[in-house]
Formats: sequence, C-alpha cells, structure tokens
Amino acid sequence: MSGADPLSVLRDRRSRAALALPAPPRETLQEILVAACSAPDHARLRPWRFIVVEETAREALGDAFAAAHAERDPNAGPDDLRRTRVKALRAPLIVVVVSAPREHPKVPLWEQRASAACVAYGVVLAAHVRGVGAMWRTGWYGDAPKVRAHLGLDDGEEVMGWVYLGTPAGAEPAPRPAAEPPVTWLG
Repeated sequence: MSGADPLSVLRDRRSRAALALPAPPRETLQEILVAACSAPDHARLRPWRFIVVEETAREALGDAFAAAHAERDPNAGPDDLRRTRVKALRAPLIVVVVSAPREHPKVPLWEQRASAACVAYGVVLAAHVRGVGAMWRTGWYGDAPKVRAHLGLDDGEEVMGWVYLGTPAGAEPAPRPAAEPPVTWLG
C-alpha cells in the first residue's frame, strides 16, 4: 500500500471486523501512532494519549468490561458477561485513544476532543496504509468507572475510541459506493 494515491487510501479504507493474529509488530505500531499524531492540533497541545492493550492484558480488559456490565445490569447472567468479556479479544491488539484535553485560553475543550478524534482516525488510516486491519469501536465501556479505573484515566480524560488492530481475516469488505457529497455552495 506504500506509495498509494492518498485519495485512494481515503476512499478504499474499510473497517475490518474480523481480525486475527499476528498483531502488527511494535515497529509498525510505532509508525502508525507517529503518523496519527500529525492530526490537526491547535497550539500543539497533543490533547490525547494512547493505551496499547496486547496479549494477556486484553483478558484483564475483558474482565473490566464484564465487571462494568455486571455493575450496570445486576441481572446480567454468566453468558451475558462472557459475551462482554470476549469483546476485548476480538483482535490481537487494541489501541485505546484517550482524549486528554486541558484548559487553554485559545483552544476550547471541544476542539481538543475533535483533535483526539482525528488522531483515532489517523490510527485507522495509517493501519490501512501499512496493510494492518483496523476497526474503530466506541461504546459505553469507556465511561464505566471500573473500566476507567482499569485504564488509569484521569478526571477529564475520556475514551475516544477502541481501535482494534490485527491481520485482516474473512471476506474483503465491499467497496464503498460512490456518492455525491452533501454540499451547500455559497457564492
């Protein structure tokens, strides 16, 4: 994919729900994270950070997901909690993109969160360029106190996304149909 037309990279990228071993090597992951950090960042605040969850740490994250689920729904049965626990095992590696905004006189908090969202998308795009399958997931787990504590999140930090990474498996996703962008022209 290296050397590909940048517009093709944007058009052709697809989320890959089926991800298998091997995870990207650390050198490739480092390249992906460095590239993602080129996201728009007013005042160079870098209002984000990454938590890389690999190997057996995924099981501990799954346990935190299940504990949060049990707390949220006391009627959840063992099968429900098992299905929640294995969500952390859907890929060999997870990059948790954390929005870490801070007070700044010229850069509002919403803009810093938007920057963190751009970083998460950058992880997905850079993974695509390197041939690594990626799926950006969200959900309430990042807001759950048990999961936040497990990740060591500070007050004011929030999970922007769980970017699952691995070797693409299963069928190739269908191409995205061409569509006219919704544009209002002022002139």
